[in-house]
Amino acid sequence: MSKNSAIDLDSLNVDELRAITENAQQLIAKKQHQRLYDAYVQFEKIAEDSNATIEEILKAGETLEKKRSIKYRNTDNAEETWTGRGRKPTWLVEALAAGRNVEEFAI
Repeated sequence: MSKNSAIDLDSLNVDELRAITENAQQLIAKKQHQRLYDAYVQFEKIAEDSNATIEEILKAGETLEKKRSIKYRNTDNAEETWTGRGRKPTWLVEALAAGRNVEEFAI
């Protein structure tokens, strides 16, 4: 059977269908593992090219992602930030109640 030919599943018995399912699941797992392995090899190459470790790159990525997701910062206390999701922080609620505009805090 060629790779491009369709299988008439209706003509197969239960045991044949189970065998196809099992083989497909094994092939899926194998291909997922290979995809992750290939990505890891690329990641190692990037780390080597940038003279860093994978751990350093991951840590930097976490830090950058946190910084990137911050949308608002308290002008009175730079430590207080908000991503714009979920409940507004107390500092922002109080500032808005005092008549300030949310855009004043936008980064």
